[in-house]
Amino acid sequence: MIATIFDVAKEAGVSKSTVSRVLNHEPGVKESTRAAVETAIEKLNYSPSYFAQGIRTGKTMTIAVMVPEYTNLFYNELFRGVEDVALANGYLVLMCNTERRSTTEKDYTEELLNRNIDGIIYNTYDASPEMLKYLEKLSERVPVVLMNKIFRENTTLPYVMTDGFNSTRNAVKYLYDQGKRTFGYIQNMKNISVTEDRYLGFLQGLKDCNIELREEFVYQAEEDKDPDYIKQGCMAAEYFASLSERPEAILSVIDALAIGCVQQFKKLGINVPEEVNIVGYDNISLSALINPALTTISQPIRKLGQKAAEIVIAKINGQPVDEQVLYEGELVLRDTTD
Repeated sequence: MIATIFDVAKEAGVSKSTVSRVLNHEPGVKESTRAAVETAIEKLNYSPSYFAQGIRTGKTMTIAVMVPEYTNLFYNELFRGVEDVALANGYLVLMCNTERRSTTEKDYTEELLNRNIDGIIYNTYDASPEMLKYLEKLSERVPVVLMNKIFRENTTLPYVMTDGFNSTRNAVKYLYDQGKRTFGYIQNMKNISVTEDRYLGFLQGLKDCNIELREEFVYQAEEDKDPDYIKQGCMAAEYFASLSERPEAILSVIDALAIGCVQQFKKLGINVPEEVNIVGYDNISLSALINPALTTISQPIRKLGQKAAEIVIAKINGQPVDEQVLYEGELVLRDTTD
């Protein structure tokens, strides 16, 4: 026989409403009472009906993670962090792929609202004022947490992100201190502006070291409806290989582009790091598995997801929380630098 909330209440010696408060993680329940209820739940193998709870409370115990594309491994690792916290708090997590289009983002969001989603962790590539206005309006209906720098200076919306500017700036200084004097950069596609702070950090790093930017050393990834970033990184390597002079060090806006560049240089007979150093950004799991292993600026990706989930759940429950969190990036030295 399937246990009910009444069975749990009887086993724990408390009221049904007390069991409900424990299930909903509400404050004000004595620890001894909470422990008794949790013990009863485990003993009876009780599983709450979130459908019934949703009718009563207006909550579906569901969080959505909006991502611009599935192909970027960063978002897969981020999702795992969100799930760590969400599942521990009884929430289901949906991953929604918007295919890098703001119109799709808005359509998707409206469908989620129609299904009474409780909160949204939002990743977007659209930095327009219209998108900011839309997200702020959206936050009046459900809690919204942003996962990138896109509106950091212009909004009070909650966000969780890594400081791309200073972490890239510091990576340039490290390479300079290792004797590098010419620097290249692999830039993202023009329609992806959320990583622009990394490029600006690269430019500031050059200024700090009194090095002038050489435009021919900046490679812009090509526009692609469904980008293969590894392939685009290979194309970057072909470009740098075609130059009469190559930079001594190349930084990349994301790991996947850097990984493609490293692999293609190997095919072309260009030795990494002996002839050129390469540094990525993100520290996705693949960066440690390639040969040579990629030096990269590490974002605490899983931690980012966990913190975003903590914030959105606290907002859902009306609890105070540190709503704007900025992590430092860390340079992880591997085999693509001297």
